[in-house]
Amino acid sequence: MPKKIAPIPKGYRTITPELVVRGADQALAYYKDVFDAIVVSRVTADDGITVLQAEVKIGNSLIRIMDEMPAFGILSPTGIGGTAVGIHVYDAAAGDIWQRALAQGAGILIAFADTPWGERYGKFIDPFGHVWSVSHRIAKTQSKPATAVIPQAETEAAVVPSFSVHEPLADRTQPSPEQDLYLEASEALNSNAA
Repeated sequence: MPKKIAPIPKGYRTITPELVVRGADQALAYYKDVFDAIVVSRVTADDGITVLQAEVKIGNSLIRIMDEMPAFGILSPTGIGGTAVGIHVYDAAAGDIWQRALAQGAGILIAFADTPWGERYGKFIDPFGHVWSVSHRIAKTQSKPATAVIPQAETEAAVVPSFSVHEPLADRTQPSPEQDLYLEASEALNSNAA
């Protein structure tokens, strides 16, 4: 009787992030330096340069890294001018990760500091345009949904759920300070890549 094959490879979870970058080999070195990532595998195209897929392990999680391939519509944050995705890392040594990220050229989006939700937390953009947040818990907190009061008229106000604890109002017309920092970091990355 044939051996049963597991539908999910060993070490993987149901969802695996795959980061597209401009300069996969440099990104692999960066993630190794910052997150102590271990390169598990690396597959290149026939040109021997383009990384089709590399697997890195950060803590107990696997992430795939690949080079952008504009001819196939596969673009990095640098190629599209931003990203709509962030990756969060919980680690007891989050402060060390933070310091290494900054030393290796990350831009600060939210300074690493104690938060009202009981974590020491920070958010940065790496030199490849990906947004990372790192934290570790420092206190137990009561879980309460965040809300914001938005005036509708002089005599009434509507209470609506916030977008998240990190970006309280998703419908704001002016960028938040964090979004301003992200835009500045993105512009700096794009001017450096040119």
